[in-house]
Amino acid sequence: MRQEGVVTKAAEARPTELDVVLDRHGRDRTRLVQILREAQEIEGWLPPDTVAAIARGLDMAIGEVESTLEFYSFFYRRPRGAYVVLFSDNITDRMLGNRSIFDHLARRFGVERGEVSADGLVSIDYTSCTGLCDQGPAILVNGMAIPKMTLRRADQIHDLINSRVPVADWPKDFFQIDHNIRRADMLLGSDYVPGSALRAATRMGRDAFLAEVKRSNLRGRGGAGFTTGVKWEAARKAQADERFVVCNADEGEPGTFKDRVLLQWYPERVIEGMALAGWVTGARRGIVYLRGEYLYLKAPLEEKLVELRAGRLIGSSILGIAGFDFDVEIHMGAGAYICGEETALIESLEGKAGRPRIRPPFPVTCGYLNKPTVVNNVETLCKVTEIALQGGAAYEGYGTKQSTGTKILSVSGDVERPGIYEYPFG
Repeated sequence: MRQEGVVTKAAEARPTELDVVLDRHGRDRTRLVQILREAQEIEGWLPPDTVAAIARGLDMAIGEVESTLEFYSFFYRRPRGAYVVLFSDNITDRMLGNRSIFDHLARRFGVERGEVSADGLVSIDYTSCTGLCDQGPAILVNGMAIPKMTLRRADQIHDLINSRVPVADWPKDFFQIDHNIRRADMLLGSDYVPGSALRAATRMGRDAFLAEVKRSNLRGRGGAGFTTGVKWEAARKAQADERFVVCNADEGEPGTFKDRVLLQWYPERVIEGMALAGWVTGARRGIVYLRGEYLYLKAPLEEKLVELRAGRLIGSSILGIAGFDFDVEIHMGAGAYICGEETALIESLEGKAGRPRIRPPFPVTCGYLNKPTVVNNVETLCKVTEIALQGGAAYEGYGTKQSTGTKILSVSGDVERPGIYEYPFG
């Protein structure tokens, strides 16, 4: 429900701060989701005057802006607490007692679910699976993930919040997340040297490397299982002046966390896989669509991008090869399970509600900004680097004829050793 006539600090004290956000994104309406995320940081919510100012700044109707912001669960139309505590409500979190911990913390703060404490200090609620199913119960506090919650830890968090201690100054061990790799194989068990896949592929040449990817019969690891080499070839052949590569890191299926592990512990593989896709297809821009629940991964991924640019593994003239230009940016989701579907993801990238498109046309011919777009899952992109190093035939030697290579499995629940397991596929 809109609150008419509300005048907030965003309107009185910080009008230029919103202008900075709009200018940083070129006042481009396709950046609306990112603009809304950053604008929300000004006040902690999106009051009507802020929404109206965004609409004016992007030359959009207010209704268009509201249609987008109301679609996503991480956009707020009412004030929130200075500390926003979100409990993961996946079935594994429930098995591990998240409800009793939630109730305990809510009682200590004297606040109801979904409400803000009387002093405006804290709000507490549930959210969807946070990708920490192997080390729950898990929570997010102002976007930072805390695994292995207990009643004792809840009491510690209560005291820190009551003392107004910034989340950045909380004990580091609160945020310790383990990779929990229980079984490693072809991908997880290899010692990877950053840049090695790019060097191996460029020595082969574009056509030869694409042939190796096709020979491997690598199928997408995001769910649909489409053949990666065929997808790349279709995008390459599409007539266009610009192409894109998108990494689908919107890992929202309850109980899955393999992509989170790859993004945390194998980011070079993910980014180099994107660069290889760009090299083969002729794309010069890559976008990582990172789910809103993984905000805590954004800063380390940004640091990794800086490191890879410095090493000439992304950016201009990659590996010193003239014309091999490919750079990557991170686009944050805002809490919408459906955006794991590739066309819904593309709609979100374009600043709209993440509703799936009718197909055809398919993204490889008409995707992001109506340009040919390769959308690959995190694990798929990692596997591409292994094909560059070992070759398609060696990769095909794992698994079965129809399901080649290895598959990374997320195992959690009522098991003795939850974690990540890599096995030959099939």
